[in-house]
Amino acid sequence: MLRAKKIDRKKWLVLSAACVLLFAGIIIFATSLPEKIMAAWSDRPEAEPPAKPEVPEPAEEPQPDPGEAEPGDETLPGEEETPGPGDEKQPKPEPKEQVPTIYAGQKLIIPQATGVTRGNSQIVREGITEVAEKQIALTFDAGWLYEQTEDLLAVLSEYDVKCTFFARARWVEAHPHLVEEIVRHGHLIENHSLTHGHLINMSEEEIVTEMRESTRIIAQATGRKPYLFRPPYGEYNETLLNVLTNEGYPYTVLWTVDSHDWAEEIGGKEVTTQYLIDRVLENASHKGIILLHIGGYHTVEALPAIITGLREKGYTLITVNEMLPPPSAGSLTITVEAGDTLYSLAKRYGVSIEQIISANNL
Repeated sequence: MLRAKKIDRKKWLVLSAACVLLFAGIIIFATSLPEKIMAAWSDRPEAEPPAKPEVPEPAEEPQPDPGEAEPGDETLPGEEETPGPGDEKQPKPEPKEQVPTIYAGQKLIIPQATGVTRGNSQIVREGITEVAEKQIALTFDAGWLYEQTEDLLAVLSEYDVKCTFFARARWVEAHPHLVEEIVRHGHLIENHSLTHGHLINMSEEEIVTEMRESTRIIAQATGRKPYLFRPPYGEYNETLLNVLTNEGYPYTVLWTVDSHDWAEEIGGKEVTTQYLIDRVLENASHKGIILLHIGGYHTVEALPAIITGLREKGYTLITVNEMLPPPSAGSLTITVEAGDTLYSLAKRYGVSIEQIISANNL
């Protein structure tokens, strides 16, 4: 037993010494390793850091055509795009100059208004302009009938006569091709109301509506603003004349001779072609205005004899417009109606918005 213990002690001493030597060698090796690595690195021709791994670049996306929206990028009507982070803000446009506001009942001066006079619209039954030669005007009302229009224009063209047509605005609206032909032949189209109603039984507001809408339709169809008005049935009162003045109609045109071409008989007497010829020629007078109708029963048939008969009597046939002084161009004071705007007033009276603003210091 004693010997065995001695052997175990020797083994333990040997093992301990080996462990000490191993531990010392590890320490020495660990201490000298960095110097060897740095020395080996410095022996390379160029010292470069380890290269970073290459990352493949993303494939280039196709660019959309100019003006073509990309899917999902559409902006709905009324929506605005929200700028993303870093987007530059576009400068806001400067606000437009505000147009002054006007109100119903306000008094406004309309400077240099065309087609207006200071008094009420003047009733005209014959020409006003003084001339030496005998003159007379044929006028044609257009209410509903239209079938004879082209035949009537053909006769007037054959005899080289220019006339004034008083047309219901709804007729003008319904037959634009006939309006174009009337104007193309050199005739003038003036106002015969909107609906051909009894205006003397209408309120002032209703008359204003009639005049404004009819004026708009005729001006748009012919390219010129009408300024002569022939009241349906020849009826008028002070209210109508006052509205006509404010709406730019200095003349309310009636007639010297009613041809009766609108009737089949008068007082039990049949209205024939010869009746029309005789009535016009027997009642003709200097500066006279003859009332005829596009839809008259025998108007087209009687017209050649009427024209030649008047010329044989020494008359020169002209338009009503030529028998009246041109519309004045003075200032006019009006009362603003409900619905009026500076734009509508400027258009109605043939002036600019700036002129109205300046004249009234708005």
